[in-house]
Amino acid sequence: MNKKKIDNTCNQASQPLLSTHDALEFLLNASIVNTHTHTVALDDALRQILAHDIRANINVPEFDNSAMDGYAIALKPEQISVPGILNFKITDRIQAGSTGNTLAPGCAARIFTGAPIPQGANTVIMQEVCEVSKEGGYIETWQPLSLDENIRPLGNDIQSGAVILNKGRQLKAQDIALAASIGVKELEVFKPLKVGLFFTGDELINPGETLKKGEIFNSNRYALVALLTQLNCDIVNLGNIKDNFSATLDALSTLADDCDLIITTGGVSVGEEDHVKPAVEKLGKLSLWRIKMKPGKPLAFGHIGKSAFIGLPGNPVSAMVTFFLFAQPFIKKMQGISNYKNQPIPVQANFDWLRPRPRREFVRVRLDQTTTPASASLYPKQGSDVLSSIVWADGLLEIPENSTFAQGEILNYYPLT
Repeated sequence: MNKKKIDNTCNQASQPLLSTHDALEFLLNASIVNTHTHTVALDDALRQILAHDIRANINVPEFDNSAMDGYAIALKPEQISVPGILNFKITDRIQAGSTGNTLAPGCAARIFTGAPIPQGANTVIMQEVCEVSKEGGYIETWQPLSLDENIRPLGNDIQSGAVILNKGRQLKAQDIALAASIGVKELEVFKPLKVGLFFTGDELINPGETLKKGEIFNSNRYALVALLTQLNCDIVNLGNIKDNFSATLDALSTLADDCDLIITTGGVSVGEEDHVKPAVEKLGKLSLWRIKMKPGKPLAFGHIGKSAFIGLPGNPVSAMVTFFLFAQPFIKKMQGISNYKNQPIPVQANFDWLRPRPRREFVRVRLDQTTTPASASLYPKQGSDVLSSIVWADGLLEIPENSTFAQGEILNYYPLT
């Protein structure tokens, strides 16, 4: 992608439409990875992004231990895999957290899950397959016994020196548990991005206010806050601002001083009431794209000082779809996440597409997992104003431009998660 060419044509209303691939690649190439880190306790690590590999300095477990409640046995060679009843003298009792004595050949120790295997023991039998004598001094079992049964060996889970979590991983509950299992109590992570928001449009009012003729409730505000919260961003939300050039300049200036990224919805086209584009150009630099896709043709990207800027379309479905396809991978890369791109899944279309369209379409679909491969059903209303479509759907199906197909066509599906 020739960046100079894009910059030179970005102010022209007649600029050519970019493909979704070229637009995404340009955006990702401009995403500067965050280098600021801090240390957090494990209780505060959920959804944070690791700044360094985590390497184990111990084995887990650090000793051979019992996988169940039962009896540790010191089998003699002649007792291995022998049919019939075998008897063993009980000489010890070992609980988790305690250490037993050396076990003599032909003897047994009562043992509990997680307790260390005593010296001399070479197998563990379940308590359900043996009986204790009336006086309690012996056990007998009728099950042939093999070596090393029900023993968790040293390092079975983690071996000392192994990398257990990689830099750039967004931490889940199980990752935090794994770190705790090697004795780590805090982690160095990338600091969350600070993302500034504001919304233009004098027709916008907040939920809870009285709706007058010509007004609409601002759903984009709540969508973006939720989407950014899912990405673990710190949010500076200015809410609705006056739809004029001066107010737009003030909002951008306020956020640029404090934020890593600014996101807006609406106002990035070339109409006389679209103030975001000229305000960004006055304060910084803007690459305004028209993308060959539906929904969501207008998308703006640029910088104001140290802050990146993304201007999303104003229609609610267009705003959410372009956020998912472009802003989300941009933010993930900026956060330091290693797997930042959306990963498509091949599925079959459960509908016909008989009329070719000039733009690549990302239609709202619901997936049926009972077929092989899974099949995607189309929501009947695909307008960019139909917000209920994206609630009904669980993903987007990518339909290439100028294509037609019959039911069963294999296409790329992107889950909305």
